[in-house]
Amino acid sequence: MPLIKNSSSNLYMSETLTGMHEIIIDKLVAESLKGNPLGDEYNREIIKIENNVKSSTPVFIGLPGFFGSGNSFLNKSYTSFDFTDLLDRLDREYGYIIVLPDTMTKFGGNQFVDSTAIGNYKSFIARDLVDYIHRLYGNRDIYLFGKSSGGFGSISITLDYPESFKGFIDISGDSYFPYCYLPDFSTAYLAMKGKTLEGFIESYRQQMVHSQDELEAYNVVAMAASYSPDGKNIQLPFSIDTGEILPEVWNKWLEFDPVNRLSSEVEKLKGKKIILQTGNRDEYKINIGMNMIHEILKRNKIDHYYKEYPNGHFNTNYFYLDSFPEILKSYK
Repeated sequence: MPLIKNSSSNLYMSETLTGMHEIIIDKLVAESLKGNPLGDEYNREIIKIENNVKSSTPVFIGLPGFFGSGNSFLNKSYTSFDFTDLLDRLDREYGYIIVLPDTMTKFGGNQFVDSTAIGNYKSFIARDLVDYIHRLYGNRDIYLFGKSSGGFGSISITLDYPESFKGFIDISGDSYFPYCYLPDFSTAYLAMKGKTLEGFIESYRQQMVHSQDELEAYNVVAMAASYSPDGKNIQLPFSIDTGEILPEVWNKWLEFDPVNRLSSEVEKLKGKKIILQTGNRDEYKINIGMNMIHEILKRNKIDHYYKEYPNGHFNTNYFYLDSFPEILKSYK
């Protein structure tokens, strides 16, 4: 375990001797999140993990999967390889700075876009957090990384702010939306049947326990709040009365699909360090979209690392054993 301290008080919270890295907990006033429509906190916790930092050591910003936040990376697993196990492995050979921001919202997670229904979380990462990193550590290479929604955020924000990021690690990030999202629409429709959208959201937030169908339905609502907001309101991609897909709304979602974006924006990734990883039996069929991204990059002669593993969507932290060293080896 590492040394942990709170940077605002500079008091040690716990001290152990078995690890080399240090965990520092800080706060950042996120200007981009002030006045967000959900009333979520804009004074955000930032977890910084440092090991053997030198002038050239790169910074990695971790974007969590949906239903997670920055501190989720540090959850200990007793049944599979977890992120803290990765840190212990990296400590032996590499210096690094990892920054894990709190990105939680009342929708239970984040897609790292600027949304009038949720808030400006893309700007929070690409502006507020990047400025914070440069103030704290100086001018360093910055990479994004994450799994699932975090992987989606990593490639998407890099496309929007290519000048700010040296590259990214995308593990099974949401891609090719017709396969990864459409199958959940019928589940969401049935879970909301007989309710208004507002009634479903209110009911969900009041419940102590949720069924799998309710979780999937709420996830669809959160995606709609990200991809098809209508001011502070939300446009669902299907009729809540009949379940019929609404093409004019669904097309708004498709504008965010990395597979579609790369058809016109692929040149933005030239010269970036790109790591794409996925399980070959992903439960959401995201491996198909990841392979499409790989093929687009290959077709356009954009150098990248791509690997499929005999795995599903979950318990993929061990993928980082390949991706982090792939980047860090050039900084030794």
